[in-house]
Amino acid sequence: MAPADLLPEGLAAAVERASGARVTAVRPRGGGGASRDGAELDLAWPDGRTASAYMNYDVHKAGAGDDAAFLREAAVLRALSGPLAGAGVRVAPYFASVADQRALVCGMVSGNDRFGGIADARQRSALARDFMAQLAALHRIDVAEAPVAGMGPVEPAEAFIKRRIAALRSANSGRAWDPLIHLSLNWLDANVPTDMPAPVIVHGDAGPGNFLFEGERVTALLDWELVHYGDPMADLAMLCLRMLFQGFVPLPEAFAAYEAAGGHKVDLARVRYWRLLFQTGFARRSRYDDPDAPPPPNLGMNLVYSTIHRRVLSEALAEAAGIDLPPVALPEAPIGAHDRSFAIALADIRDSIVPRISDQQAAVKAKGMARLIKWWRAIERFEPGFHAAEKQEIEAALGLEFANHAAAWSAFRDEVAGDRIATERAIILCNAHETRDAALMADAMGGLADTKFAPLE
Repeated sequence: MAPADLLPEGLAAAVERASGARVTAVRPRGGGGASRDGAELDLAWPDGRTASAYMNYDVHKAGAGDDAAFLREAAVLRALSGPLAGAGVRVAPYFASVADQRALVCGMVSGNDRFGGIADARQRSALARDFMAQLAALHRIDVAEAPVAGMGPVEPAEAFIKRRIAALRSANSGRAWDPLIHLSLNWLDANVPTDMPAPVIVHGDAGPGNFLFEGERVTALLDWELVHYGDPMADLAMLCLRMLFQGFVPLPEAFAAYEAAGGHKVDLARVRYWRLLFQTGFARRSRYDDPDAPPPPNLGMNLVYSTIHRRVLSEALAEAAGIDLPPVALPEAPIGAHDRSFAIALADIRDSIVPRISDQQAAVKAKGMARLIKWWRAIERFEPGFHAAEKQEIEAALGLEFANHAAAWSAFRDEVAGDRIATERAIILCNAHETRDAALMADAMGGLADTKFAPLE
């Protein structure tokens, strides 16, 4: 099989045109996060130079943001690999980008990305200090004097916030309209921070899992797809989100290291605000059942991330609004009628399929399928009882009776959309809804099932 045959049609040729190098080998790999595919490439230039590279790509544009976001990512990596290299921000060297297929090709960098696997406490602290120093170095770049070519105009953080809220409101429409997103955007709109500093380059997805390291030194910051100009506190807030999925040092220690390395004074109120804004964006419900939406590369992991983000958003919104959340009823239920068939399928994936797969990308997808099967099993067993409990709660809140759960949930959505229900009651009902959805996904999430934001102080 020719190397080009392992990639979407036309992608290898486009990379060759953009890089000036011939693609001599392709090894498919798992992509970045839940939205992007990936591959390792071997490249050969006419002058005899060769290099190995990693390419993220998203030919369906599934979950990767707008075209401008991709162009910003390519632009900042090009700059930090070249004219801004003196800033000391370590990145994988930029080779090429293909905008119409969201393909970004950078040189391979040595290092490990599993911070959580470090057992030595001294190494963890030293490495965390170096990572926070990298963020401080990024935030010290004077973009007023030297804006990054291709990243667009430098604008105040308030403009980014207003545009982001407007975009999320616009997207929260039609069949996918979401009361939790609506309530969160209402709070964010009413509480925009004031007196933010001059804008800096914000990595946008900084934290464990998105940097490589060797020993106590960061070798490269990765995954710049959310880069933008804005408030430096936004990167500290994103660190909180990354820590939902991977361990790091305690946040007070990380923040102190950031300030000691020359970063901005940490403002916890702004960190909380950005944390909620980013969480609202990540918590948009996955439309896996939308026939017009392209399928995500890994539906199982996509649903895991979405479910966690939504539950945590409901909790963070309640905290921001000063609401004490009551316990959520999770009715027990007998084993479902098809439990044995689910168990057999899971055993086949675990014991026979995954051990025999040499293709890393296929193995990742097989594990994602196992997560889906666990979810389907929980739906069969628990969803009827969960729906009954939620119907009763909505009836009590609205003072009405409904024929079934679907009618009750539809009426609740209408009341929130019209701002006819008290905000506190609405947030409590949304939290109960997301807590139950998370309970259905708990087996598929494994150790992530109970993850929460780490304390800020």
